[in-house]
Amino acid sequence: MRNAPRGAALAGAALLLAAAGISGRALARERQPSAKPAAAASDEVESGVYGFSGAIKGGSALSGVIGECIWIYDADNKKLVATGDCDQGNFRVALKPGEYVVRGPGGNQKIDVKPHQWVKIKSLVELPGSL
Repeated sequence: MRNAPRGAALAGAALLLAAAGISGRALARERQPSAKPAAAASDEVESGVYGFSGAIKGGSALSGVIGECIWIYDADNKKLVATGDCDQGNFRVALKPGEYVVRGPGGNQKIDVKPHQWVKIKSLVELPGSL
């Protein structure tokens, strides 16, 4: 019984350390957007998709997503090809030329990526009022 408070304190400290480690990684990920190219893509890929992902509030105020925000599927919209992380709504994902479906807050969008070109999109969900 005398060890119960000590055990609770150690468990609490372990939880705090674990939470600090998780939040530290999350903050590091938020600071810089990363492009996660398609598995078959290499550093030589000079094409893809970029843009803004988030919400439009009250018809005019934009609010960008932080973290994983865009999912790119094959042309049949069945197989996940790549994901994109946002930094205040901005993302960039390198893709080999081809047809894809981009899934985001604004729904699905078909895109056709040409060699040496980048497709710009906005994926916005409209929020009523000033939420």
